[in-house]
Amino acid sequence: MDANPLLQLLAHQPYIILDGAMGTELEARGIVINGSRLWSSQLLLDNPDVLREIHLAYLRAGADVVTTATYQGEWWRDGQA
Repeated sequence: MDANPLLQLLAHQPYIILDGAMGTELEARGIVINGSRLWSSQLLLDNPDVLREIHLAYLRAGADVVTTATYQGEWWRDGQA
């Protein structure tokens, strides 16, 4: 069997459902992220629980795949090593 998990999933169903918009969910929860150059990646440091909650909500809603919250999360963008 192929080790690629997406191919394994497609062998059992004709489509894959991805998670939704992280920024939209953050805004809906009243979280302001425009003060950081790291955008939602800042929450990985400051409030990882809210990211976990959003990912779980997408999985509970039927998503097969959740994507990372690391948009603009490169360390050099914030000047930290």
